Amino acid sequence: MEGCVSRELEVNVSASETWKAYGSLLLAQIAVDAFPETYSGFTVLEGNGHAGTIVQVFLAPGGAGPSSYKEKFLVVDDVKRVKLGEIIEGGPLEQGFKSYLTRLEAIKKKGKKDECIMIGTIEYVLKDESALPLVSSNLEGLYNIMKAVADYVTNHHHHHTTTTSD
Repeated sequence: MEGCVSRELEVNVSASETWKAYGSLLLAQIAVDAFPETYSGFTVLEGNGHAGTIVQVFLAPGGAGPSSYKEKFLVVDDVKRVKLGEIIEGGPLEQGFKSYLTRLEAIKKKGKKDECIMIGTIEYVLKDESALPLVSSNLEGLYNIMKAVADYVTNHHHHHTTTTSD
């Protein structure tokens, strides 16, 4: 069984500014800082955030399931603002998924240069149908990370654009 689920979130910051966090390694740090009960840290095993980068994400102790997972960035397109990551070890692959990809996008909102829509998509293939309920909880987790990124870029953007120097 395979499928694709996604969520969208409007952000009152431009797509290019939002992408600086959403499409970079900063995303992992924002997730660790915002959700210490879920994530205990991450390590870049290979690369610098572009396509080919491999990141190991460590899950907080005491949670159900695997203690970490490795994700490989297949696509990081700073022009189209699309990032595609595939879990290559651990995490969902130990929980009944045959494949698990995450697509992140930041799209300009028509007619609004300082607003965008963040999209988070999970594309999956199940090897065990009992893992199906994890799809919705994982999507909710992704959406929470999207909200944390939106808060970060909104606060960071307004902080830097409203400061004046004397």
